[in-house]
Amino acid sequence: MTKITCQLLIFLAFCFNSVSVTANSMILGKYAWTDRLVILITNKKDTSLERQVKRFFENHACDIVDRKLNLLHFHSNGPAVTQLPKTMRAQTGLWLLGYDSSIKDFSEDGQLLNRLFQVIDRMPMRQDEMVSRPACS
Repeated sequence: MTKITCQLLIFLAFCFNSVSVTANSMILGKYAWTDRLVILITNKKDTSLERQVKRFFENHACDIVDRKLNLLHFHSNGPAVTQLPKTMRAQTGLWLLGYDSSIKDFSEDGQLLNRLFQVIDRMPMRQDEMVSRPACS
């Protein structure tokens, strides 16, 4: 085996392990490398953040589709939240995950919504997307 082949195999193994660590649930794994995710974790009794996020997604529908964003909502005491990584299920709020399922940003309240598009638009893969297809008008 050549040195370049060995280096490539080591690099691919590292990438595979990184993805499997960050996308450690079936819920997140099915979106890996196809969609960015906004994970909303709320208490059942507190619906204010839930309403704020829903309104944001409705008001920015084109921008959401353009950035391949999906919203997943979990209740902090619901059974489905246990399928999320420990880091996420321990804290209510908003989480932004990239294509690689790694956490890109977080806020306990709606502050992430104020910077969501800016954070995504700085990502290298998003930079490529912006060149190859038109943005919302």
